[in-house]
Amino acid sequence: MTDIVDTPLGRVAVSASDGVVSEIHLGSRGAPVVARTPIAKDLLRYFSGEPVNFTNYRVDLSGFTEFERKVYEATRRIPPGELRTYGEIAREIGQPGAARAVGNALGRNPACIVIPCHRVVAANGGLGGFTGGLEWKRKLLRLEGSLPR
Repeated sequence: MTDIVDTPLGRVAVSASDGVVSEIHLGSRGAPVVARTPIAKDLLRYFSGEPVNFTNYRVDLSGFTEFERKVYEATRRIPPGELRTYGEIAREIGQPGAARAVGNALGRNPACIVIPCHRVVAANGGLGGFTGGLEWKRKLLRLEGSLPR
């Protein structure tokens, strides 16, 4: 089931079935609906500034490599309001020199917010990349208090 919801930061599409999230897409262009799934309702709360714990949601990672799964697991452990670099994630998963590969894996992240790839930044202090676009990344980091408003 796919829900498209209007949030204070923009439209978001979320696909989930039987409690497993398969995709979250920021900036969706579809027609919004009333949030029907628990994840869609939690996303609305999150985008309204409420603290939400997304760690209980399972994400469908079938079709992803073992490396990508390790990157996603490490990224899920980053608490709101904190940042990590691509290199720090690479070292955490035992692949020190794989910062670029970590960035590539995060570029394929199927479920942003639940797998909070927006909390991963470049070592030089830059934001790095973000599939939803850097403006979304800035908005999310501001929402979580990681960037000044």
